[in-house]
Amino acid sequence: MSTLPPRNRVIYQSEALFISPDATGKHIYYMPPKSVSSITGATTRNPDYNNQCMVSGSGAGGALIEFDACMGTGGIGGPVDFKYRGFACTGKGNGGTAVTSAVPHAVLLDAGMLSGVSGSALAKLANVNQADGGEWGTAVEQLKRVQNANYSFTINRQDINQFGHLGRLDAVVLEAPTVSLDFSYYLTDGENERLLGFVTNGQFQNLSGHMTREQNNYGNNYMILTVPEGRDALKGDIQVPENQKTVISLGNGYVTDYSVEASVGAFPTASVTVEGMNIKSDIGTDFTTIPAIDPQDGSQICEKCFSLPPVDSGYGVSVLKPGDITIDLSDAGLISKQISGRTLGYGAEDAGSAHIQSFTLSTPMGRTALQRLGNTYSFAKEVDFPVTATLSVNALVADLKSGNLVDLVCGGTYEMQVRIQNPQCVTCDPNSAADGMVIDFKRAVLDSESFSSAIGDNKTVDLTFSTQIGGPEEVGVGVFVSGYENDTGADGLFKSSPDWKTGYYRRYGKIGSTGGSSARGSWSTELYDHTAKP
Repeated sequence: MSTLPPRNRVIYQSEALFISPDATGKHIYYMPPKSVSSITGATTRNPDYNNQCMVSGSGAGGALIEFDACMGTGGIGGPVDFKYRGFACTGKGNGGTAVTSAVPHAVLLDAGMLSGVSGSALAKLANVNQADGGEWGTAVEQLKRVQNANYSFTINRQDINQFGHLGRLDAVVLEAPTVSLDFSYYLTDGENERLLGFVTNGQFQNLSGHMTREQNNYGNNYMILTVPEGRDALKGDIQVPENQKTVISLGNGYVTDYSVEASVGAFPTASVTVEGMNIKSDIGTDFTTIPAIDPQDGSQICEKCFSLPPVDSGYGVSVLKPGDITIDLSDAGLISKQISGRTLGYGAEDAGSAHIQSFTLSTPMGRTALQRLGNTYSFAKEVDFPVTATLSVNALVADLKSGNLVDLVCGGTYEMQVRIQNPQCVTCDPNSAADGMVIDFKRAVLDSESFSSAIGDNKTVDLTFSTQIGGPEEVGVGVFVSGYENDTGADGLFKSSPDWKTGYYRRYGKIGSTGGSSARGSWSTELYDHTAKP
C-alpha cells in the first residue's frame, strides 16, 4: 500500500508579491559587485584597486579593452557606464553573442571583449545571485503590506459538433484565456501606488499612468513567491534552497480597478484588480523566463528573464490608522451637514457636523481587448473612456441644514480631500504631522444622499459623489494622489513609476528626482552609488 508524502500548507507568511515595471521589457540590469564596493573611494589607481577591480581583454583587431568591475565602466572608445544597463538574460550580451569560457560575462561582451579576458575581478563577476552579493540587479520590486492575493484563469472553449455524432469532436480555444489577479494591502506612504504605475505627485491624474499605451504599453508582470510552510519568506533568501521556492507569475497584467476604503476600527486598505494574458509556475527565483506574451504575434517571450529581489519588511511607517484620517467634503450634502476643513477633534468648525464612519473610493478602468485575424491574443487593451470615479461616505447625522433639491438640479461641483496623516503620538497641533497620503477628489458632483433612522440606532446618512476623467491630460478634475514617499527632492522633482530609458533602468522613472531626501534615504545615493541596495 503506497503512502502519499505529507502535504504542505501554504500560509500567508510564506508568500510575497512582486511587480515588474514593464511586461515585455528587460527585467535584469548590471550592477557592480557589492563585495568590492568598499575600495571604490580610491582617488587614484593603486595596485590594490587594479588587482581587485580591473578586467582586461582583446577586442576587434586585437585592441586592448579594460573594464572596471568596481565602477561598472569601460569598453571601446572611452569609459562607457554599464550601471543599470539592461540585459535579457545573463547567458548572452545585448548583441546576442553567447557567453563562453573565453569571455565569461555578458557585460564584458557588451564592453567589446572577444578573447584573452583576464583579471582578479573575474571572480567577483562570477557571483550571480543578488542575495549573495552578486552583480545582477533586478527591476522587479516587492509590494508591501499585502494582506491577500487571489489568482485564477479561465479557458473559453467552443465545442465542435457534427450531424451523426452525439459527443463533441473537439473543444477549440477561439479567444485568449482570461487570467485574473486581485489583491489588497494596507495604505502606507504611496510607494505601492507608484510601483503599480499610478501617478503619485498630486499634480496629474492618479490613473494617467495606465490610460495610454505610451505610458503602459503592455501592462506589468506580477510574481508571487512561495516558500515551504513554516518558513518566513523574509528569511527564505538565505535559509531556503532555490529548489524549494516556487514562483507563480502573471504576464501582461493590466489594472482594471483600484479602490481605497477606510472605516472606524479598521486600517485604511487599497484593493487592486488585474487582468492578464498568461500565468506560469516555476521552481526557483533566479533568471527565470518572464511570463509575458508578445501582443504583436501572440507568441510567448522566451529570451528574457527575471530574478526576484530579497524579501524585506518595508521601511517607514508600518501602517496608516483610521484615527489619522480627516475628510473635507466641502459641506456638499444637500440636507446633512459635514465637516469642512482639517480641524481635528471637536472644535467650533465641528459643531453640528456629521461624523464620518467610513468612506470608499472606487476608480474602475474598464478595458476593451482589441483583436485581429492571425493573433489569438489581443494586441492592445485600451481603457474605456470616460472613467467615472466615485466616493461613497457613511456618517452619523448630528445636524441638518437648509437645502432644496431644485437648487441642486441647477448644478454645482465640489473640491473634496481625504487626508491621512502619518501615525504619531498626541501633540498640541496634530495638523503639523506629515501627510502619509492625500487624495484630492476634484470637480465632484453629489449623486445621492440617503438617510436611515430606527429605534435604538444612530441616524446615519450615505452620500455618493462622482467625478469623471476624460483623459490623462485633464487638470482640475478627477482623482489626484500624493504620498509621503513621493515627496520632492532638492531639484523640485517627484518620483515617478520605474521604467527603462535608452536601455538603462531608472528606479524613479525618467522624470524622477535626482536629489534630496525621503523616508528611505538619499535618492541621489540610490540612483548613482552602486553600493546602495538596488
